[in-house]
Amino acid sequence: MGSVDVSDGGISTAIASVRDDGTDDMYAILKYDGKAKLILQKTGSGSMDEMAGELDDGEVQYVLLRVEGGRDQESKAVKFVFITWVGSSVGGMAKGRVASHKMAVKDALGWTVVDIQADDKDDISEEVIREKLKKASGANYDLGSNAGGNYESKAGEIQAAGRNNYKTLEKESNIGPVVFETRALPKETPIDLGGRPMVASATEGKKNTVIRDEVAAAKMKGEE
Repeated sequence: MGSVDVSDGGISTAIASVRDDGTDDMYAILKYDGKAKLILQKTGSGSMDEMAGELDDGEVQYVLLRVEGGRDQESKAVKFVFITWVGSSVGGMAKGRVASHKMAVKDALGWTVVDIQADDKDDISEEVIREKLKKASGANYDLGSNAGGNYESKAGEIQAAGRNNYKTLEKESNIGPVVFETRALPKETPIDLGGRPMVASATEGKKNTVIRDEVAAAKMKGEE
């Protein structure tokens, strides 16, 4: 089935626009012009529902979607989603081409957090997409605080919950508190493998100590 042509100039322009923080474009939709060439269908600045309305049950289309914010308003990051739309009325040959073309399209669109292939618009609703992004990011900052639409920061509660969880884990661990030794340690002389002391006693130490008479040494040096 071969490769797919994504060289249409409108495609690269649209991708750059969706990824640009300075534009209003929120999505770009690509469609086939023949069996092995993609062209830009449109860009849009509307909602995810508007984007879904542009997808045809009889077509294979590809979407780069920009998602800003989320239910958790503690997070402001922009995320990107790659959607492969295979309409429910698409024939078998066209579906087969998707498998060989999809990766080339993804490479052209660039990095995305989530990839979705769907044939039902319920699978690309805003709620479903945001839930997939939340799971992919491994975070749930709102703890249900913003579900009603009226934002109220829960940063303090999140921090407190983290501290409480840490204390619980600390109590359940098998590591006890540090106890410092307060009694005097016994005097011990280190020994080698043969049982011989490795540190000389004071008496033995004196035998090996040479005390130099500096006056006598000076005289001897003068006589030389």
